[in-house]
Amino acid sequence: MYKCKITVLKKTLQEDLVKEYVTDPDYGPCPVFEEGQTFLTTGIFGNDIPEGFCHMAWQALVMPVNVLIGGGKVLGFDDVHIACCTDGNRPVIFKLERVLA
Repeated sequence: MYKCKITVLKKTLQEDLVKEYVTDPDYGPCPVFEEGQTFLTTGIFGNDIPEGFCHMAWQALVMPVNVLIGGGKVLGFDDVHIACCTDGNRPVIFKLERVLA
């Protein structure tokens, strides 16, 4: 049985987009994650959202997580996959790794 280890690699801020499209003066990088933070998927099949994980980010990661947990390779060649959340103003970049449960 496999699970997926999720590591926060980088928090980014697209300052040009924020300047043009965001009106909140205190808007900054993602407030949910910290670089270096790690999570392990949970559940009987190893593919449930980790506790405290952002639900929007999970929606972006759930498919490659399921591929890795199922023993597959993301895009046909990745045992480790780099992915990001869908927040275009402040995307967070993650490393996804298949691990033994």
